[in-house]
Amino acid sequence: MVIDCHVHVGTGAFFHMDADEDFLVRLADQLGFDRVFVTELDALFYDMSEGNDTLARRLRRHPDRLIGYCSVPTPRYGKRAVEEVRRCYEKYGMRGLKIYSHPEATIAEEGTIPLLEVAAEFGMPILAHTTPAECDWLMERVPAARLLMAHMGGHPYAYGDWHRAVAVAKKHPNLLLDTASSQIDNGMLEHAVEELGPEKILFGTDMPLLDPWTQLAKVTGAAIDEAAKAAILGGNLARLLGM
Repeated sequence: MVIDCHVHVGTGAFFHMDADEDFLVRLADQLGFDRVFVTELDALFYDMSEGNDTLARRLRRHPDRLIGYCSVPTPRYGKRAVEEVRRCYEKYGMRGLKIYSHPEATIAEEGTIPLLEVAAEFGMPILAHTTPAECDWLMERVPAARLLMAHMGGHPYAYGDWHRAVAVAKKHPNLLLDTASSQIDNGMLEHAVEELGPEKILFGTDMPLLDPWTQLAKVTGAAIDEAAKAAILGGNLARLLGM
């Protein structure tokens, strides 16, 4: 089974992206992906609740292929954000939480803690576009949360420091790493597996923003054994979601 843990759907001028649910399923078919875990761009960059409602309609078109993240653009919505997570889980059956993060507005603050707590209550993995330092701060406060560090630190906010991402993940049992990144540094995945084992690493592409074929090749071509590849490509997330 192959499950992509980091996928976007919707239209975004900044990202030059226009991808609906049918496009993603066709692309998944070409790639050999069984399921894709999706975030709606409107929920992140336009209106949180309206965007999550749009995602729910998309999920109903392909319930056997799409898994939904309830998206919260910032924890500074406070109680409204917590209630939005409950609404998406109870009304729509969304299985994960996506929290966006910017250098100008860190999520390493008290307002994020209730979000992590409600996600932990529902067993929802939390995909966060965040840094190793922010993850360290959050996991010390909500160790039960299954926090997934997007891009394994391989993005500008985290200065591309995937070594630090691996080191912080080694400290916290429930801190997970996602492989999606424009970085293709030699030995990146091999180092993570050596330090953490394959069980804490989830396969992601960030498609259609990044080329999914390249992201897939980072795992299939890595110098790790076939059992580790199978766990990363889908086994780990299937286990987390009880699939």
